[in-house]
Amino acid sequence: MVIDLRDPAFVNNPYPFYARMRKESPAFLLPNVNEGRGMWMFTRYSDVELVLKDLRFKKDTRALRPDEGGLPQMLNSDPPDHTRLRGLVSQAFTPARVRDLEPHIQDIVQHLLERVKVRGELELMTDFAMPLPVIVIAELMGVPMEDREQFREWSTWFALGNDAISASLETRHKAQQGILALTEYFQHLVAQRRANPQNDLISGLIASKDAQDKLSEAELLGTCVLLLIAGHETTVNLIGNGLNALLSNPDQLERLRQHPELLETAIEELLRYDAPVQRSTFRFAGEGVEVAGQWIETGQQVSAVIGSANRDPEIFSQPDRLDLGRSPNRHQSFGRGIHFCLGAPLARLEAQIAFQSLLHTFPRLAFADQPIWRTATMFRGLEHFPLAFA
Repeated sequence: MVIDLRDPAFVNNPYPFYARMRKESPAFLLPNVNEGRGMWMFTRYSDVELVLKDLRFKKDTRALRPDEGGLPQMLNSDPPDHTRLRGLVSQAFTPARVRDLEPHIQDIVQHLLERVKVRGELELMTDFAMPLPVIVIAELMGVPMEDREQFREWSTWFALGNDAISASLETRHKAQQGILALTEYFQHLVAQRRANPQNDLISGLIASKDAQDKLSEAELLGTCVLLLIAGHETTVNLIGNGLNALLSNPDQLERLRQHPELLETAIEELLRYDAPVQRSTFRFAGEGVEVAGQWIETGQQVSAVIGSANRDPEIFSQPDRLDLGRSPNRHQSFGRGIHFCLGAPLARLEAQIAFQSLLHTFPRLAFADQPIWRTATMFRGLEHFPLAFA
């Protein structure tokens, strides 16, 4: 089976490709990535769930390649380090803490939409989908607002440069530059917060490190970088992908307008239908293991294709159909197992407020031009999304 995942057609619409992979080659070896070592891609729901939950698949590359650097943080760690790091951060994302943010998120949304109304035009990504979650995570962490455009740029470099399929030498280099710049940025910010603590997540992490020595300095910086990137990247794409899906399925958009009580299930369906994260982050087999009839050798890299699992007809009836009332809906867009997305409650809340406010403020939203997809294949999102609302 030959599929070119760098084909622009795949970037624009990967789902027909996934359907072929599930049927013809559910264990699909992608050669010429991972420095020539290849990467196994799993596309069926059951196999994706296995890879995401089974602790035989490791995240900490230092066990495999001790010479590799990188800041330690919970997304690239295994127990017990992962358990300790996640426990320190999870207090900031409890359901109660997230609910307390709701009025402020609503204020941010209204401010962004008022600016759009005054100007008379809407480019969804730059005017709304990007700034909303960036402002929220920056405020939560204690990152000054005047720096948000700069760290958004660094984050974009990271997303493009860490894509095993689509990244070029140039984007990989920019990704490395972005991470170095973010790390240096947080070194200065951590020093400021040590001298002058605030009521923010960074100050809380510093206090935990200094008082109980639960974090190394490298883990503190790695956690800051991770939270800043992961804290907005998924939500940006959820808003963009979700609105694109609604406008492309006007019957479902009208259904949501007529039945606003469907909003929560609608968000879950939008997450399933066009997942913001299409493939899991790096994992490798810590020991030999069989998946989808394929023996995976110790050390081989694997990828769980979440976007494909969410369209598996073995699990979802009419999987290529957008159904805002779909229930149950066991999509895997936030992952599974110990690495389940810590910020899922916050992403859901931001999306609910965003869509509710967009549809209320602009009752006649429409495409102003063809949306343009970013070239990344791991994070699926739009680069340009012009809308009309007159």
